[in-house]
Amino acid sequence: MKKYIALISVATLISACGALTGGKTTTAQQPNTTQAMDHKSTFFVASKGVDDGYVFIFHIMPAPEGKGYSRILYHLMVSIEKDGKPVTDLQLYSAAKHPDGSVQKKTPMMRMGEWYMALYNLSHEMGQHWLTVSFERAGKTYSSGVYYPERAYRQ
Repeated sequence: MKKYIALISVATLISACGALTGGKTTTAQQPNTTQAMDHKSTFFVASKGVDDGYVFIFHIMPAPEGKGYSRILYHLMVSIEKDGKPVTDLQLYSAAKHPDGSVQKKTPMMRMGEWYMALYNLSHEMGQHWLTVSFERAGKTYSSGVYYPERAYRQ
């Protein structure tokens, strides 16, 4: 029953990600990165291009309250695209470095349709959390990461 409730919660979050519009856009130091933060719903979205045409799309949002979740947990949702199409046959791994210097070691992400998900406590320490995601394809490792909350970039 708990798995069923968790899947419904994630499916709701994924559909909410598709409806995300507006927000503040910043230009990052890296030319192939875009970021936006919708401060009303506390969604964070970043799209980062890496080698060989892969694009990492990051969504970070608070987990829904109730049903075993609390507002201290956040969903890291990642989609990988190549040539504008989702790549769903990967094993993604994620890790988090928190502002206090502690690290949550690399763990496998759960695949949910076109998205991959991990759950992190991002509210226990004020400051920026560095979230990284990686996968291997054809003997080459690809990785990318984002700061949450968003990092102010100089233009």
